[in-house]
Amino acid sequence: MAKFQLRLLNSLPAFEAAARHQSIKEACAELNVTHAAVSRHIKKIELHVGRHLFRRGHRKITLTDNGELLFSAVSMGFTHIQRALIQLSRSRNPDRLVISVDPDFAGLWLVPRLAGFYAIVPNTLVEIRAEKSTLPLQDPQIGCAIHFAEANPDLENGEMLFRSRLFPVCAKSLAQSAPLNSVDDLRHHVLLHDRSIVEWEEYLRNCGTAIDIDVRLGIIFSETGLCLDAAVRGQGVAIGDDFLAAMHLSEGRLVKPFGSTVLSKNAYYLAVPEKTSRHPSVNALRTWLLQSIQRERQDLGIH
Repeated sequence: MAKFQLRLLNSLPAFEAAARHQSIKEACAELNVTHAAVSRHIKKIELHVGRHLFRRGHRKITLTDNGELLFSAVSMGFTHIQRALIQLSRSRNPDRLVISVDPDFAGLWLVPRLAGFYAIVPNTLVEIRAEKSTLPLQDPQIGCAIHFAEANPDLENGEMLFRSRLFPVCAKSLAQSAPLNSVDDLRHHVLLHDRSIVEWEEYLRNCGTAIDIDVRLGIIFSETGLCLDAAVRGQGVAIGDDFLAAMHLSEGRLVKPFGSTVLSKNAYYLAVPEKTSRHPSVNALRTWLLQSIQRERQDLGIH
């Protein structure tokens, strides 16, 4: 008897692509096959294991617990196989991609998801430079940059990744210890400022009512991560957003005490110099970023 019983090996790429994209349509586009072909492969695996691997919804599929188990194993296996093949077929010297990244984006969004990108470019040495440089593309070593700037659809060499909505966030214990049911209740709390007092000024100005709160008071932090960490520890109320604060909110470390939101005047951009615009690793990063952010927007119900 053969050591490995993998009669479904031909069906696993279709399953892996559908699971990664959470979409049969996107799996078809990636594999260049029909919808029926991908569905047939998935059904074949489900019949073999006797379990459902996906929950089918309108225009979207999500993995069941059994599907998550198989996807984790298949994704890891394919990554190891691809890495070995690349190492055997290419030079021992890997490609190198240097990414200049805003520190807040790096710590709160990119690093927690970085394994997903590296699985796509396993023969690339990825270097993350967390820096607030306003001119990262002038460094000849930089392959691309992710930076924070005023929202501008015509930014040179830049492509908008996302523009957040802003709202107050705090520790659940803080919201329970003193009234925090409306904007007016903020007068009873310490305001935590991210980089400057501008976001609190912007938020209160757009609330539509005259509120006697002095935003010049409180604590200013040089980085969003530090500001949110202070909020997690119950030291005051910070301005959060639907992307960088999403992990803290989903895991319950922060709560959104009331519902009013304001569209940020700033956005995160991917900037690519002309000299690296066709580099495979840069293009892979761009595709992965846009797909990952789009999936997160759908999960968060952001339009």
